[in-house]
Amino acid sequence: MTIIFCVNLLYAQNFVINDDKILSDKVSRKLQSIGDELYEKSGVTLSVGIYENIGENSLEKQFNSLNFKAPYAFLIIVKDIKKIEIFADEGTLKLFDKEQVLSPHPERGTILPILVSKNGADVYNAAVLNGYADIAEQIAQNSDITLINGIGNANKNTLNFLRVLIYGSLLIAFLIFVYR
Repeated sequence: MTIIFCVNLLYAQNFVINDDKILSDKVSRKLQSIGDELYEKSGVTLSVGIYENIGENSLEKQFNSLNFKAPYAFLIIVKDIKKIEIFADEGTLKLFDKEQVLSPHPERGTILPILVSKNGADVYNAAVLNGYADIAEQIAQNSDITLINGIGNANKNTLNFLRVLIYGSLLIAFLIFVYR
């Protein structure tokens, strides 16, 4: 048992770059556990880098300095210039919907709607956790695996159910009104 633990430590990867300590330790540990499980089950490296600033570097230059090997996906957020991007190899891009994750619309996007909200001071923790977990869940689903450490889509499913219920009720009420 000790040998297995030592081998796991030897090959352990850090999936969270949080050198500026923008993310809380609790969120960083959760992201790390999701990334570990996804890598173990699918072989895809899903990493996140959240920086206060990157100096004169562009997002692409900062990403290229990390030298990822396929299959990978890398979510990068730079706080001072308010930029966010997801880099991934071609194979991994087919496993998740990048446009959906980065969508500014609350019914689709999982990062930007939280970042632009005026609610709470902890928007970076929530946005990164939501976006990272969404990417991981999509990759897992499209790879036919289940993540035990994932956070799931319970909130999104509940909101979609309520939307259908409300719009359905309005449609029925309208049809009854027209019929009478």
